Amino acid sequence: MLASSLLAGAAALLLTQAERPKLAVLELSAGAGVESATTGPFTDAITAEVQARGFFDVISSRDIQALLGVERQRQLLGCSEDSRSCMAELSGALGARFVLTGSLAKLGDAFQLTLSTLDSQKVQPIGRATRIAKDLEALRATLPSAVAEATATPLPPPPSRALPISLIATGSAAALFGVVWGALALTQQAQLAATLDAGASQPGVLGTRASYEQQVAALNTQKWVALASLLTGAALVTTGLVLLPPDDGRAALSLVPFGAGLGLVGRW
Repeated sequence: MLASSLLAGAAALLLTQAERPKLAVLELSAGAGVESATTGPFTDAITAEVQARGFFDVISSRDIQALLGVERQRQLLGCSEDSRSCMAELSGALGARFVLTGSLAKLGDAFQLTLSTLDSQKVQPIGRATRIAKDLEALRATLPSAVAEATATPLPPPPSRALPISLIATGSAAALFGVVWGALALTQQAQLAATLDAGASQPGVLGTRASYEQQVAALNTQKWVALASLLTGAALVTTGLVLLPPDDGRAALSLVPFGAGLGLVGRW
């Protein structure tokens, strides 16, 4: 993890010292079930992510609209990845060697984002990425790794799990203490009740009333401490699970509704 982070940082530093290649980000095409009003903000988020990574000088879709005339936009911005000669012409018009294209579509109840970067000099893609998520917010959270794969740049370091794991461990210990301490209090309470029951037939074995009241008060305090520890532990474990970053494994499968049946979608 540390080596990956240092490698990405060193690469970004070298690129800032030299002239970085230019990359044009085209607006995402809206697929089935997605309106153009949704693709615009997503395109901006992708552009911001590419800029933040520092490997390219980025030309945004808004820059392209300002640089190209209306007719030229209609001719070139309708290019698809399959029209590589058209994409190369667009790249030449913008002075950008690389062009990032993509699409956003809805698959049943899930959303799919597809990104690809074309090298206009070699007229071939340098990277592709596909992400599927249950909603747009979850899909947005995958942009760092998706942009890295699509632009063939180092993957960002995974989010730290130190805090959530610490919360889960501490909460588990507190909950375990609460269970053990509470069970011990209940056992002692049962023993005290048995002693009092035995004293009904043998009064001489009983101690003073004050001593038993003191024991009952101590047991009640012990039970409250156990309950507080158990509830605190449960809250810490729940918080840790909520904060725990999802596993960003490369493989993911999901069943989503399609018409009258189900469809299997995923990424590898």
